[in-house]
Amino acid sequence: MKKAQVSTEYLVILAVVLVIALVVVYLVSQGSSLGSGITETQAQEYWKGTSPFAVNGYSASATSLNLDMTNTQQEAYTITSISGTGITTFAVSTAFNPGQQRTVTLTLAATCGSAGTRYSYGNVTVTYTTSAALTKTFVAQKPLVGTCS
Repeated sequence: MKKAQVSTEYLVILAVVLVIALVVVYLVSQGSSLGSGITETQAQEYWKGTSPFAVNGYSASATSLNLDMTNTQQEAYTITSISGTGITTFAVSTAFNPGQQRTVTLTLAATCGSAGTRYSYGNVTVTYTTSAALTKTFVAQKPLVGTCS
């Protein structure tokens, strides 16, 4: 075998590996896109797993967004505000004992729409205080997505 042939074969193999890597990166990035491409089921699963407050269910109607929230931690927390795109900032202190579930009603900046209209409220930020009076913030990675009722 000649040196030139070995070098050429090496470059061809390297090129094939790079093309495969680029295809994999492209496919993975398409599957993890956020925002408007997220389905309602994906959003619901994400929100059920958030911490320290899980959102077990949510619904929007007229100018209200209801969140069924649960404190998933072993410490009492008080929500001091919830804000997001399309949501009027909620600033009513709401205490949650460990494991406690409450429905929090947020006011929407505009009417949700007629029944069946799709909505997406992103950039949701929950500010809360701990029992030690520390202020913390949770910023959601996925929007609340659903259909108006």
